[in-house]
Amino acid sequence: MAASLESPFKIVGVTRRRLHEPVADQIRQAIFGGLIVPGYKLPPERELAEHFQTSRVALREALRALEKEGLIVIKRGAGGGAFVAEADRALEALADSLNTVVKLGSAKSANLTEMRSILEPEIARLATLRGTPDDLIAIEAVVVAQEQELEDGELSRKLDMEFHRKMAAAAHNPVMSIVVDAVNQSLRDSILRSKRTEEMRNRVVGYHRRILEAVRTGDAELAKQVMNSHVVDVQCHLEASNHE
Repeated sequence: MAASLESPFKIVGVTRRRLHEPVADQIRQAIFGGLIVPGYKLPPERELAEHFQTSRVALREALRALEKEGLIVIKRGAGGGAFVAEADRALEALADSLNTVVKLGSAKSANLTEMRSILEPEIARLATLRGTPDDLIAIEAVVVAQEQELEDGELSRKLDMEFHRKMAAAAHNPVMSIVVDAVNQSLRDSILRSKRTEEMRNRVVGYHRRILEAVRTGDAELAKQVMNSHVVDVQCHLEASNHE
């Protein structure tokens, strides 16, 4: 006699894939495989629909899904159409997703800073080991500009993110660059709302100078330690500002 199925076991119907999903998959794989490159203009809707043997409605859904992912850009009007996006558009899509998570309350600035505390010290270490003379020049230019701002009494934060972008670029790991940039952009609102005291700005620029010098002298572990202290210090500042 056959054993009966346990009561918690449920048989559910298999959901059919939506019509646009196979189309989106094929275009996505063509982009990932390098068959179509950034800036490439996809054929008109009618031709694409015929090529994929689907309706124009399903095709449009596929294109909208790819646009939401940041893989294509849809331009309207004369000369418009669907274009394969540049890498920075994918970054914007990632940053937008992180921002949405933050605004919905699913992630706090502390969660983002925790991610920074994992990534940025390692970026500093890798930048020390992998950075080129040109990378060092670019990082130093940002630090010198920040020091000049302080001397002029300027307390803007416009160069802070640029310093971290240059450090990430010097690590020569594009995935790290994309993730840390998206995280930093998501923290931007919290940072802009915090008090811009001269003491805090001096500390930030001081950390940047010390990180630069560690990179310059090839001390990877020191660069990592100073970056970690910098990230923690910024988070303490943000938390203090939020409670005031």
